[in-house]
Order: sequence, then structure tokens, then C-alpha cells
Amino acid sequence: MKKNRTAIILVIILGSISFWFIINKGKGTIKETLRDFAVADTTSINKLFLADKNGNSITLERSPLGRWTVNGKYGVRPDALQTLLYTIKKIDVKEPVGKNAQDNVIKRLAAKAVKCEIYQNNKLTKAYYVGTETPDQTGTYMILIDLKTMQPSAKAFVTYIPGFEGYLTTRYFVEEKGWRDRTVFQYIPNQIKSVKVETPPHPENDYDLSVNENNGYQIKNVSKGQIMSQLDTMAVKQYLSYFQQLNFESFEVNINQNQIDSVLKSKPINILTVTDNRGTVNKVKFYARKNHKGVLDKEGKPLLYDPERLDALLDNGKDFVMLQYYSFGKVMPLVDYFQKKIEHK
Repeated sequence: MKKNRTAIILVIILGSISFWFIINKGKGTIKETLRDFAVADTTSINKLFLADKNGNSITLERSPLGRWTVNGKYGVRPDALQTLLYTIKKIDVKEPVGKNAQDNVIKRLAAKAVKCEIYQNNKLTKAYYVGTETPDQTGTYMILIDLKTMQPSAKAFVTYIPGFEGYLTTRYFVEEKGWRDRTVFQYIPNQIKSVKVETPPHPENDYDLSVNENNGYQIKNVSKGQIMSQLDTMAVKQYLSYFQQLNFESFEVNINQNQIDSVLKSKPINILTVTDNRGTVNKVKFYARKNHKGVLDKEGKPLLYDPERLDALLDNGKDFVMLQYYSFGKVMPLVDYFQKKIEHK
């Protein structure tokens, strides 16, 4: 009986050891602290600092009211922020960098990498360097930073997000403009006090739309000084709803400053001025965008202007951006759009 009991205990011990090796297969003797890149509770993150080796850096910070800003100046693009937070939460180690490649990868990380610092409730809790993609472009080289010494650890890893086919480098970028919110107009209809639509090439088409108490509407033709008598209120309500979320596509980066100055000296094709109930004015000037891609007309001749996009100077007068006619054309209709249609029997 005693021998049987000893044999049973031995089997249990050996089985436990085997099980431990199975669940830790692939981890070898590497410490968990050297491969722990993920942050499970991203809701507690209130600050992210990203910096590259060229001296460029950005700080993403959340205020007590929940609003994220970039470098303390601008709102943050929600989609870019959500992607980064998702990456921080789901990132995992695919495999350690092989011994033969370890030195070369660490040298590359030292020369070209983005440092990511993660703060939870104002405390630095995680930091690592994000390198380039692996040769097969399904992983990303990364190395953790020791928070006590702020020096990189001795081991680099290939990281990935399970279920995602690709690399993660591009999610950790340091260009301020890339992080900035791209909102041009964002109003719910009852926030709008007035909208002024100007068409400098044809001033006879200028009009003012005013929202009075009890959602009463008035449209005035500026050049004629006339109030529209037969107003289609449903058309007005539909029009005001278009201002709930209008974003520009990107900052205009394909033209130089001289070209931008040339555009700004030209006459805008439209000017939109939105005033909210607090008296805050948002004025945006729209310009025809030169056809930089060589789009041809039906006769095979190059079009002078881009048929799908236009440029705009935003309210602060500093941001020159590109946006789509598809999104913004609907907030620049001719005044006849609001005229009540007379049905003929």
C-alpha cells in the first residue's frame, strides 16, 4: 500500500510538471516582466507620450471632463485615439527575436523607434520602444523600458495583435496634425442661431438664414434685401441637420506655401458663417482646388480644378485643409433650395 501511495504521488508530481511545461511552451526562461507590453485597463489611461529619435513628440492627455487634447492645444481625432488604445490593450508577444538577430534588431530600435509612455491616473505604468515591421509584415519589433532606470530591457520581441494581419508601427505616430480632430462644423440644429452663405463670384446669391424663437425660420436675400415669403420649413430643418458632423479630409500637404498663398489671394467660391446660440462665430472660406492629379474631362482635356475636392481656410485662419464636395456641397445650396414648391393640380 505504501509503495502504491508513493507511486501515485510521483505520478501526480510528474503530471503537474508536464502540465506546467505545456502551458509555458514557447516562453522559455524569459521573465514575464520583459514581455508584458499590454495594458488591460485602458479606461484608466489619462496620458500618452510619444517621441521619435528625431526630436518630434506629442502628448495626448485626457481632461477630468473626458476631453482628449494633443499637446494641450487641439482636440484629438477620435478614430486615431481609439485605434491606439485598442492596440495598447490587445498587443501581445508573438515570439522573442532570435539570438542571431537580437543585436541587429536592438541597434535598429536604438536608431529608429518611437518611444511610448503610458500613464494611468497620472502615474507612469508602462513604457516601450516601437520599431519597424518584421520582413513578412505580420509583426512589429518592440522592446520594453525599465521604469526604474528608463533604459531598454535586454530582450526585443516580435509583437502583434491576435487576429490582426499586419504590423503596428503606423499606429504610434508623432505628427501633431495627424492627431488633430478634423471637425469643421459640429452643431445639433437647435444650437444654430444663424447661417450666412456667401458666393463671392455671384453675390446676388448671398443669403442669411436666421433661427428665431420657437424654431421659426427666416431667409433673407442679401443683395435684394428681400425676405423669402414661401419658405419650405422641412427643407430648412433638413439643411440644419447637415451641420451635426462635417469633417475635412486632411491637411493640404501636397502643395507648398507659395501655392497656398496664391490660392488664398484668389476669390473664395463660397463663405459659410455659422453663429451659435452663445454668439460664437465659425467662419470658413472655401476655394476651388487645382487639379493636381491630371483628371480629364469628357473630351480628354485636363480639368483646371478638382471635381471632387476643394480647399478651405478654417476659422482660425491658419489651417488650410482639403475636403470633399460630397460632404460640404449640401451645406452650400442656392437660396431656391428653401423655396416652397407650388404643386400644380
